[in-house]
Amino acid sequence: MKSLRIALAVAAALALTGCYDTTTHPLGTTAGITPDPALTGTWKGVNSDGKPGYLHFLPQSDGSITVLIVEDGTGDNDWDVATITTTRLGANRWMNARLVESDGKPDTDAPPGTVPVLYRIDGQGTLTVALPHEEALRDAVTSGRVKGRVEDGAYGDVTITADPEALDAFFARPDAGKLFSAPFYTLHRVHG
Repeated sequence: MKSLRIALAVAAALALTGCYDTTTHPLGTTAGITPDPALTGTWKGVNSDGKPGYLHFLPQSDGSITVLIVEDGTGDNDWDVATITTTRLGANRWMNARLVESDGKPDTDAPPGTVPVLYRIDGQGTLTVALPHEEALRDAVTSGRVKGRVEDGAYGDVTITADPEALDAFFARPDAGKLFSAPFYTLHRVHG
């Protein structure tokens, strides 16, 4: 699961080290999924553990973006490949992320669906990427605010199963960002 996090933070900067919290439909299905040109290029930064890394966002002809994540090279999972799509819902920008490959090996552990990733680019050009906050997302499902299921156990993975229209409406709400943790990756564009 660590590789998915790495790739997801790719999905802005991806480097998941925990559970797979996914949606059965990508965010933006009814609102429009379009590649965000602001992401294109190479970004350098650190993850929440202080580990440095590069994220390379490469637009594809099908409208998706391939993200190559290269970390500092001092341990396992030094590089990962993820595929993302992007959308805007309300005031927030979202990625639908899926790990494709880790250290040259296909990812065979990823569940169906995509991981929603919140990203922001501020006025100074800083890109932050935030992953779902597991407890907040679990609470949203168990309280009935959004349709989904929670796997057994104290740390059960969450799958949001709402239909595309309800999913987009839920993530367009002004408070949707509260379901995401503090930035997992903070990055700045690399200029050549």
